[in-house]
Amino acid sequence: MVERQIIKVVAAIIIKNDKVLIARRAAHKKMPGKWEFPGGKVEAGETPELALEREIYEEFGVQVQTKEFVHTNLYDYGSFKIELMAFNTSYISGEFELTDHDRIEWVRTEMLESYDLTEADLPIIPFIVTDEN
Repeated sequence: MVERQIIKVVAAIIIKNDKVLIARRAAHKKMPGKWEFPGGKVEAGETPELALEREIYEEFGVQVQTKEFVHTNLYDYGSFKIELMAFNTSYISGEFELTDHDRIEWVRTEMLESYDLTEADLPIIPFIVTDEN
């Protein structure tokens, strides 16, 4: 049996007014309609921090700065495995434009579980700290 490679993925925890940003995956993506903390794959030779800043710019057209590491979650989706690394991330500039997502929401942490988040994102919720908690 061939061991599947683990895909390294980064996620941004962006907080504004005690709410965290989540994005809904568009119809043309894997897992359409699922909500997630935005981010994407780490490319060869890239640090997770730089990958996160690149992905957020590519997906939303905004500039962010990666801050503290929050949590890592390994998740096996069956046909692929991911290592999801979440980081606190600061918004710097730009207007949010949606390319890989069809909606974004700013959500209080206690409301996150009422959204249909991807299975890999769910274990990150308890590690998110806003001014409200």
